[in-house]
Amino acid sequence: MNWLRQKDGRDLIAGALLIAIGMFCALYAAHHYPLGSVSRMGPGMFPAVLGYVLAALGLLIALPAWFRRGSLPRPEFRPLFFVLLGTLVFALTVERIGVVPAIFLLTGLSVLADSKLGIIGTLLLAAALSAAAVLIFLFGLGIPIHPFVWPF
Repeated sequence: MNWLRQKDGRDLIAGALLIAIGMFCALYAAHHYPLGSVSRMGPGMFPAVLGYVLAALGLLIALPAWFRRGSLPRPEFRPLFFVLLGTLVFALTVERIGVVPAIFLLTGLSVLADSKLGIIGTLLLAAALSAAAVLIFLFGLGIPIHPFVWPF
């Protein structure tokens, strides 16, 4: 196990994750959807090929890292916690209070993962994300989302 500590751990882990996700998607698509042929592609062809391409990119990242010196990354749990908490709060509140307030909550909690953005930047980011979500989903795609749900 000591030999692994001398390798470039960040790229090895990233490459291994890309390989695993790509192979899972490719094999799932190949086994659950008809692939068809190149001239008459089935619904499983695109996700299967995309999964294999993702796995190949993971291999291109992991292979050079195997021969490069580096260190294993230290996991940081604060960003993971706040991003997951923000996502959970969004999922639990979007139907109760609407998309715009839920995005403000999501952005506010996710920004706590990193202290680089101040309160003004957080509010501007939340406003821009809310406006984009309403424009894209409600007006662009015609999905019936509620920007606000009154009363809370």
